Amino acid sequence: MKRHNSRTINSILNIFTSIGGQILAIILKFITRTVFIYVLGKEYLGINGLFSDILTMLSLTELGIDTAINFQLYKPLAEHDYRRVRILIKFYKQAYRVIGAVIMILGLSLIPLLPWLIRDYDSLAPLGIDATLIFILYLLQSVSSYLFFAYRSAVMKANQRKYILDLADYLVTIITNISQILILIFLKSFVLYTASVIFFNILKNYVNAKIAEHDSPEFFMSEDESLKKEEIVSLFKDCGALFVYKLNGAVLKATDNLVLSSFIGLSIVGIYSNYLLCYSIIKSTLNQVYNAVKASMGNLFATETVEKKYGFFQIMNYLTIILYGTAAVGISVCSNELLLVWIGKEYVIAQPFPILIGIEILFTGLKMNLNQIRNISGAFRQMWFRPVLGVIINLGVSIWLVQICGIYGVIIGTITADLLTNFVVDPKIIHKYSFENYRPVSEYYKKNVGYILVLAAICGVDFWLCSIILTEHGWISVVFHILVVAVTVPATFVLTFHNMSECRYLINVVRRFTKKLKL
Repeated sequence: MKRHNSRTINSILNIFTSIGGQILAIILKFITRTVFIYVLGKEYLGINGLFSDILTMLSLTELGIDTAINFQLYKPLAEHDYRRVRILIKFYKQAYRVIGAVIMILGLSLIPLLPWLIRDYDSLAPLGIDATLIFILYLLQSVSSYLFFAYRSAVMKANQRKYILDLADYLVTIITNISQILILIFLKSFVLYTASVIFFNILKNYVNAKIAEHDSPEFFMSEDESLKKEEIVSLFKDCGALFVYKLNGAVLKATDNLVLSSFIGLSIVGIYSNYLLCYSIIKSTLNQVYNAVKASMGNLFATETVEKKYGFFQIMNYLTIILYGTAAVGISVCSNELLLVWIGKEYVIAQPFPILIGIEILFTGLKMNLNQIRNISGAFRQMWFRPVLGVIINLGVSIWLVQICGIYGVIIGTITADLLTNFVVDPKIIHKYSFENYRPVSEYYKKNVGYILVLAAICGVDFWLCSIILTEHGWISVVFHILVVAVTVPATFVLTFHNMSECRYLINVVRRFTKKLKL
């Protein structure tokens, strides 16, 4: 068995390899999307967004097995119980095969419903769009994630070695995007564009499987023993609770396109998808920080005191506000300017739409931090009712408001559901079960209200600055205004909260890491 680094070193390696590759992937995504828009147009863009969201809903059949297994892996990995790890991986493999088959069956059963899910379905055939064929390709793309070696990468992630996989993932991502750009330019084929993703998805999983097997062969030896019946029952109880959370997450985001497609049409889905591209790029980039420290946090929760666990939670909450707050202000202030320069005014939705997207991404970050704590501490079953309430509120408000104020209503529905569920219930349950009421939950609420008020003030100032400094200079203005936001938000938070222990801790981490780089 290879020697592993400390939690801090592993987290830093995970973060830097993740974000480094992500930057290159972002550039390629923007290039690919630009070529896609100019070659194929809004209708294909709308189908791309709609079918992706339908398959996000179908992936709920995973039932949260990946999260539940990862939680089970933390302790045996920390204790070097390799036999237990092999037993869990064996179960993971079997479960993923079943999940892939179920998704395929459910997906094929949805094909007759496509005319009801797409408002302007009858207008697709004259445009040369075979919705059924494209949907099947998207379905195969989703199923390939479960049937080809994907389970093997789980142990690498749980064992704080995700950064090794990231290097291979980003290489495959780069090749995928370049291939798609060439297909769009020279063949102008959406079918081949989609089919290429299936091939490269299988390739990525195969490469990851070989890396995992080479890095930790002791985890993939033949194992005769299986999970006991009572362990499987307990695991599926956790999965049942996690399924409700996954349902909530999918409904809060994935059903936006379904509601828009059903009530307005594919064109608005295509326009909205460009904002979603900005949203998803920011989210996936910032999520690298959380994914990078997830295994280290799992190790910490398996071995350390409640005091240390809670202290780290406070640090991550402060970091979340800075990172996602910067993203929220950036989207609010700069997204329309970016889209106007990038692809034209016909793809721009007037304010306050970007502000609503900004609020949504801030809430996404806060929710991410709470979910991370819940998942690594195993508090799966204590909050099962909250996601159900979130689903009901989101769908109800979205369907009601989309008929009154169009696309704005869909985002308001998501924000309303988050406010009334995630930020009322989750902090209370986490403080009670994950931290054993170490500190009152009121402290969490007070801090975050203060943070959000500071963010609102910064957003107002940045709107003013970007409206008077270096305007109407194309990409130069866009880049400059993004830099204004990227500097003002973190700087204000450091200056305003410099006496807090969370701020001092992060400053010391930066200083130590900078010192090591100089050496």
